[in-house]
Amino acid sequence: MQVIINILFALLVGGIYYQIDDSFAQGIQNRAGAIFFIVMNMIFANISAVDRFIDDRVIFMHESISGYYSVSAYFLAKTACDLIPLRVIPVVIFSGIAYFMIGFQSSVQKFFFFMLALILTSVSGSAIAFLYSSLVSVQALATLFLALTFVIMMVFGGLLVNLTSLPPVFRWLKYLSVFRYGVEALEINELEGMLFCNSNDKISGMCPDPKYNYNTSSGNVYLQQQGFYPPDQKWYSLLALGCILLGVLMLTYLRLRFMRKTR
Repeated sequence: MQVIINILFALLVGGIYYQIDDSFAQGIQNRAGAIFFIVMNMIFANISAVDRFIDDRVIFMHESISGYYSVSAYFLAKTACDLIPLRVIPVVIFSGIAYFMIGFQSSVQKFFFFMLALILTSVSGSAIAFLYSSLVSVQALATLFLALTFVIMMVFGGLLVNLTSLPPVFRWLKYLSVFRYGVEALEINELEGMLFCNSNDKISGMCPDPKYNYNTSSGNVYLQQQGFYPPDQKWYSLLALGCILLGVLMLTYLRLRFMRKTR
């Protein structure tokens, strides 16, 4: 079912942003909008994972204390059976459809980076859902807390508010935002080195240098304005997503490990 949903979403996003151009007025806006829309869907889709450790909590506590299996075996089985078939595989299929329909840069390296960044973004969001699932025994409350967390992360994702203009009291929150790292990695991957201009301003099919033509905009300048530069920062974003993923999964495991269990 998750695969079908991702295929339909890929066709939807690909249809909305089909073969986006590199025009002065729309090139950057459409790319930034498509990336944010994709990241938002990848993260909020993980709300469905919030019941992962709630539905069978009583059975787990009984069987774990009875010695049927260890906490680590239970944790690894539950997470692997969720992440691989429900997060990783659907994202791979989604990437193969949406990337080329939208018309992002036709580079093998950039495509696989796009796919890797989406996978890390999706599984990081899923890990946060696992944490709330282990902390809260009522699914409605876990869903509420998870949705609120995602909304706060979305605010600091780089599109709704410019990260360079954040007040100091809120600035630290951007370092905890899965949205921010996902959007940052994908925007640098796509916009780095690109120039945008109107078709009648092109010279031999290429946009002129923005230094000599005010109708040309640069992807690098946009990234700097958003605080998403230098280019190698996209790798730091992937590293940050990996750290969030491992850190949250470790917290989830510790919660299950030291949860008060009764027969």
